[in-house]
Amino acid sequence: MIKPLLILSMTSLLLACGSSNEKADRLSPRSNEPVDSRAMDTSALAGLGCSWQVASQADFANIAFPDDAARYWVALVPVTPGNRIRIDGRFPDARYFSFNSYDAALRPTDAIADIEVIPERGAQNPFSVSNVAAGALYSAYLAYGEVPESREPGTFYAGSVGLGPVNLPNSFLVPIIYRIYVSKTGEFFDGGVGLPLLTIESSNGEQSYTLPTCKEPILPSFGGALPDLGLNALLLGLDYPDELLPLPFPTAVYPPVTSVFYGLPDTAVNIVSNVVPAIRQLPLEQLPATGGGGFLSNIHNAYTTTAFDRSHGNLFLLRAKAPSWRGANQVGFNREQVRYWSICQNEFLTQRYTGCALDEKTPLDQEGYFTVAVSDAADRPQFATDDQGITWLPWGPFPDGLLLYRQMLPHVNFAEAIQNVPKGQDLADVMKDFAPQASYCRRDVFDQPGLTPRQRFERCQQDQMLNQ
Repeated sequence: MIKPLLILSMTSLLLACGSSNEKADRLSPRSNEPVDSRAMDTSALAGLGCSWQVASQADFANIAFPDDAARYWVALVPVTPGNRIRIDGRFPDARYFSFNSYDAALRPTDAIADIEVIPERGAQNPFSVSNVAAGALYSAYLAYGEVPESREPGTFYAGSVGLGPVNLPNSFLVPIIYRIYVSKTGEFFDGGVGLPLLTIESSNGEQSYTLPTCKEPILPSFGGALPDLGLNALLLGLDYPDELLPLPFPTAVYPPVTSVFYGLPDTAVNIVSNVVPAIRQLPLEQLPATGGGGFLSNIHNAYTTTAFDRSHGNLFLLRAKAPSWRGANQVGFNREQVRYWSICQNEFLTQRYTGCALDEKTPLDQEGYFTVAVSDAADRPQFATDDQGITWLPWGPFPDGLLLYRQMLPHVNFAEAIQNVPKGQDLADVMKDFAPQASYCRRDVFDQPGLTPRQRFERCQQDQMLNQ
């Protein structure tokens, strides 16, 4: 993901480059000729002038709490009354894809999920119909204005910018993010189909003007020309210096608390109230609404956050019952509890992740629970291994940590999803066994032999209670 300054720096490139209606006809899925989106125009050297301006890459742009099983591409597109953006592409070979629109505060205003995207006539959507191959053509649309009660098919909206009781149209240059999760093919983890083509057209589909495309944007790797320098791996190889005095971190409390992420204002209030507990007694619900989300979050995801720091220990645990995910053994198509879930270890101030555990690679115990242990490599417990039913994530060279738990597109019958937790209600009341529990632990307590993951976690909890 990216920050606002990085987006705005590429605005001139977007507005300065374009193409003719003839190119739009040639590349559009509406054309009678078959289109291979991997063969779209790549004349822009190293991504220069590409309508997709920035791509996520951990080595260069590990910010805004990304997920290492996902790839993100960002464009800044002109959205004005009477016009819309047409997005032409192919269904990727992946677990999920979507388009989100954002306001200037990096809050999502609307989104369209893969299952809502309409394929070209005669084709099928592999995300809504089982046993359908990837690669079929589709068109989606970003329209100006608020989200209507009755949506146009295959359309998402620029929405509005909320300023207390006032809502202003989100227009002019609107950030959109194209996401792919768990790509199975593709040089740039694009699902083997390349990047979608963006076309400016009138609301009735006329006056097309196609923006330039490329295989990969110029930022942050000059269209994929820069090699992976291994900076992220180098950072993860650094342990926090033991000689430094660990200090309390304002995002963390003891005992640790897991919260649902509702938006930037709630996050700010929670951090301040950790420092000044009296704030929790104020009638904060009466403050003007400022919109939900933030950090370029995805509308189709819901998140819990669990903050911790080294002042209470160098080993941290998170445990919960795992929901089923699409593609899991013995889980029918569209019968999964969520499309995808993951847990990422992040650092709050830099917003970077140090490691993630995605659903298909996370071991579960015999009860169907995951247990995640976070520590420096030097402090990694002997039994914090997949064989023992424990997922280990590196803490990184930071004084604090933030475990971000994602759940994507829950099934309508999955009542315990994060998405169903109302603001102000204890998440355990709704999520029940699926609600994360957290605990610090001493390594010698964790590393007792012959224990199940549940027993290790419970002994760590008991030890913490005795030593408070």
